[in-house]
Amino acid sequence: MKEMNVMSEVKPKSVIIKGDTHYKLKIHCKGKSMKIGGVVEDLIELYLNDHKTMQRLIDDSKKFI
Repeated sequence: MKEMNVMSEVKPKSVIIKGDTHYKLKIHCKGKSMKIGGVVEDLIELYLNDHKTMQRLIDDSKKFI
């Protein structure tokens, strides 16, 4: 069976987040050679690789908000 190259067949998509969250991440990334899209993509990859651990971390962090 031929393996599909997912990256060449799926167009980039936009993600909508709360303005306040976007601003905080933008300020955090500024001057650190970090791009918001790259950080978000890395977080999604982490979640997909180990969703149980990541979801637990997310749930735990919401307890302090």
